[in-house]
Amino acid sequence: MNRPELIHGSGYLLIVVPPVLLALSAALTLPALPFVCLILVAPLLRLVFGDAPTQPHWSEPAASALEIVPMGGAIVFLASLAYAVWAIGRQDLEPQDWLQYGLSLWAVAIFSSCYAHELLHRPRAPVSRMLGRLVSGAMGYPLLEHEHREHHAHGVDVVEADWARTGESLWHYTGRRFKRVMHHAWEGDQLAAARNGHRLAGGLPLAVAATSLTAVLFYVAAGVPGLVMYAAVGLGVAWTMHAMTYVQHWGLGSDAAPDAWEGGYAWEDGCRLQAWLTLCISYHQAHHHRATVPYYRRELAPGSPRQPAGYVVLLFAAMVPPLWRLLMLPALEAWKRDPYRQESAGRRLICFTK
Repeated sequence: MNRPELIHGSGYLLIVVPPVLLALSAALTLPALPFVCLILVAPLLRLVFGDAPTQPHWSEPAASALEIVPMGGAIVFLASLAYAVWAIGRQDLEPQDWLQYGLSLWAVAIFSSCYAHELLHRPRAPVSRMLGRLVSGAMGYPLLEHEHREHHAHGVDVVEADWARTGESLWHYTGRRFKRVMHHAWEGDQLAAARNGHRLAGGLPLAVAATSLTAVLFYVAAGVPGLVMYAAVGLGVAWTMHAMTYVQHWGLGSDAAPDAWEGGYAWEDGCRLQAWLTLCISYHQAHHHRATVPYYRRELAPGSPRQPAGYVVLLFAAMVPPLWRLLMLPALEAWKRDPYRQESAGRRLICFTK
């Protein structure tokens, strides 16, 4: 393995950091540790890491090693969650401790969804898909596979809430999308199961079983407070999955871009640390164009719209619609003027595009 392969490839091992932080927080009784590290500190590290280079030309051994990284992340997450449930159940917690543990579990689940997503995109690898379903269920959002399947199938349709309307707020969009996903989940799973030739092959039953088992474990270990916290985290994770779809596709749907159906546009960002922690899901337009390309071979799509900040910053900015428009409207206009001459945030936290 050459030096660029070793440096860049090793960065993808950072996906185990969120679940390890969860286990450490439970072991050391530091309930806010993962939330502080992942949500407050990690975005600041863009100042250090800057943008990622192009993907190296991976050798066969390097590619083989990177292929199993998401599976390793899934196993670490499931083991860390099981340990955290046990350790939390042995602690005498105040309401503020439950709140901090809930925020931390939410943050870890959001980052863990990235390798669940990667594993669910491997149609010829049943073990990978099984792990992806287990992770999505354990993190409290068993509809992840169904939602994502529909998301790719419907493309840029703003009516079906796969892309947000340009004038739509985050709060309106997430409510509209959540209702649609819930309404079609069972039907979509039945269709997928029929295509795969077995009633359980749609993915939803296994994911729901993982959610149910995790809920039972929280109840057995920590009683009603543990169960309530897990339920709240599940709702938070579900909302955040829809919110991230808003962040990734706002302003690029069929209501705003005349060639949206052909372009399949999505906001992209080259932040190196974010690419490592999310397995390059931030190279999002490239993912929509070629969904089966593994994360370690994904590159930013030429001419794609570029985000003025990373995912965490934009997620919280989207919660305040005037702030969201302040950040995103200039970036949207810059992309429309010249898709190939946009300014990257680089080592800055926020890039104000002129």
